[in-house]
Amino acid sequence: MKKSVKEMGPIQRRTNSLAAKTLITVVLMMAFIGVTMFTAGYSVYLFSVMHEYRANIWNLAKAESLMVNRQDAMDKSEEILKIYDSVSDKERGDGSGQEYNSLFDSVIDDKFRSLQEDMRLMQNEVGLRNAFLVAIDDNANRMIYLVDADPDIETFCIPGTWEEYEPGEIDILLHGNRIGPVQKFFDIGDSYQVAYTNQEKYGPRITGGFTLGKYDDYTIMICLDEKLDHLMYISRVFLVRYNILLIAIVVIAAFIAHYLMKKNLVRPINLMANAAIDFTEDKRNGVAAPNRFSSLHFKTGDEIETLGLSMAEMESILNEYEENLTRFTAERERINTELDLATRIQRDALPSIFPPFPERKEFEIYASMDPAKQVGGDFYDFIMIDDDHLAFLIADVAGKGIPAALFMMVSKVILDNLIIAGMTPAEALERANDRICANDRSEMFVTVWLAVLDLKTGQVVCANAGHEMPVKIDADGKAELIRSKHGFVIGGMEGMKYKNCEIQLEPGDKIFVYTDGLPEATSSSNEMFGTDRMLEILTESRDDDPKLVLDNINNAVNRFVGDAEQFDDLTMLCLKYKGPSR
Repeated sequence: MKKSVKEMGPIQRRTNSLAAKTLITVVLMMAFIGVTMFTAGYSVYLFSVMHEYRANIWNLAKAESLMVNRQDAMDKSEEILKIYDSVSDKERGDGSGQEYNSLFDSVIDDKFRSLQEDMRLMQNEVGLRNAFLVAIDDNANRMIYLVDADPDIETFCIPGTWEEYEPGEIDILLHGNRIGPVQKFFDIGDSYQVAYTNQEKYGPRITGGFTLGKYDDYTIMICLDEKLDHLMYISRVFLVRYNILLIAIVVIAAFIAHYLMKKNLVRPINLMANAAIDFTEDKRNGVAAPNRFSSLHFKTGDEIETLGLSMAEMESILNEYEENLTRFTAERERINTELDLATRIQRDALPSIFPPFPERKEFEIYASMDPAKQVGGDFYDFIMIDDDHLAFLIADVAGKGIPAALFMMVSKVILDNLIIAGMTPAEALERANDRICANDRSEMFVTVWLAVLDLKTGQVVCANAGHEMPVKIDADGKAELIRSKHGFVIGGMEGMKYKNCEIQLEPGDKIFVYTDGLPEATSSSNEMFGTDRMLEILTESRDDDPKLVLDNINNAVNRFVGDAEQFDDLTMLCLKYKGPSR
C-alpha cells in the first residue's frame, strides 16, 4: 500500500518530491523523443538510400540491355533453354551436377563469349558485383542462368544452372512493386524491377533486372547484382554518428527542460506548500501570524501565479471566517436551544400520557409522532366532548421545520376550540378553514381527518379535508380502507364545504389513521412502503392492542427503509372500540 507523505521518511520524501518526479518525467519524455527520432531518422535514411540503390541498379540494368546485342542474347537464350527443356527435373537435379552441366558445353562459343564480354564491360565500369543473362520461369519460381559475367569461379553459374526463389522476389523482378504508402509518397510514378535477396551462397544483395523479351513461357532478362555489404557499413557509421549527436541533443534538452520546469513550476509550488504548512501550524497553535500566502512574491504570469493569488484570497477569507466563528457558533447554539425548546413545546402540546382516559372502559387509544426534523408539522389529538362522545383527529401540515410547527399549533388550537363547541366534524372543518384563510399570509395548508365517536352506539361521524383514507380493522381481522369523499385542504381556499361520513364500529373493531409519511416511506432502492404492506401488517395485528399495532407498523417501516433518510413526518393513531360500559 502506498504511503502518505506523513508516513514517509526524509529520503522517501525527497525521492517522491515534485522535483524528483519532474526530473523522471523529463528524462522519460526525452528518452521517448530520442528513441522516436532515432527510429524515424534511421528509417527515413535507410529508405532513402535503398530507394536510390533500387533506382540506380535498375537504370544500370536498362543501360546494360542497350549495350548487349539483343538478337544474339535472344538467340543464345533460345539455344540454352531448348537444352534445359529437353531434360526432366530429375535429370536436372539441383542444377549443379557435372553430367547435367556438360549438356551445355556446346553453347559456349564466340557469340556466348561476346555477350559475356559486353556484360563484363558494364560490370567493371560501374563497379558492380555481377551481370548476367537469365530466364525466369514464373510458374516454377525459378531463375535459369544463361550467360554469367561473374569472374569469381566459386560463384560463377554455368549455362543451365537454376535456382529457386520466393514467389514475391520473382514477381518483383518481373513486374516491379511498391512497398506501401510511404514509398508511394516519396516515389510517385516509378516501380522498379528490383529485388532484395540474402542467400547463403551470395550473401545479402540487391538485384535489378530489365526484360529483353519472351521465349515460350520464359521471360528473358538482363540482370545486375550489387552486394549490400558497403551499404550496411555506411549505415552502421551513420547510426553511430547519429546516435552520438542525438544523445547530446537529448541530454542538453533534458537539462534545459528540467531547469525551466523547476524554476517556473516546482519552486513556486514548493513555496505555496511550505506556506500552507506554516499556515496550518499557526492555526493549530492559535498563533496570530502574518498572512503566509500574501507574503509570497513570484510572478510567473500563468496558472501558478493565479493559484498563488487564489490561495492568498482564501487565506484572507479564512482569517475573516475565523474572526466571525465565535459569533456564528454562539448564534448556532442559541438556535439549537430554541429548536430544542420548540421540540419540547410541540411534544407537550400533543397528548403523550397513555391511556389518556384510564377511567373509560369503552375504548383504547394510542398515537405517536416521529418528525423528520427536530420539529414537525404533523399532529393528532383526542378530546372527551361529553360523557358519551370522543373526538379524535390527525393532521398533516404542508412543510417541515419551525414554520410547519407554528402553523400546526395554530391549526390545533382552532380545531380543538371548534370541537369543544359541539360542532360536527364537517362544520368544524368549514369554520377552521375560514378562520385560517382569513388570517394566513404564509400560503400554508393542512390536511385533516376529524371524527366523533358515540361511545354508546359505536357510531363514528367523520369528515376528511384532503387527508389519507383511514383503515377499519374488523374484530375478525379484516383490514380495509374506508373510502369516502374528500374535501379540500384546510387553508387552501376560503368558503369550502365538507361532508360528514358515518362508520359503524362493533365491539373489537379498530380504526387506524396515519399521515402520508407512512405509505410514502422510501427505501434505499427508491421503493415506497405503500398501503398494501400497511394493510397486510394491520391484518396480522388484528388481535393486538393499539400500542402494539403502532409498534408493529413502526418496526416494519424501519426494516423496509433501512439506512435511507426519513424525508417526512410519520404520525399514526389507532382506536379500539370495546363497546358501551355496563
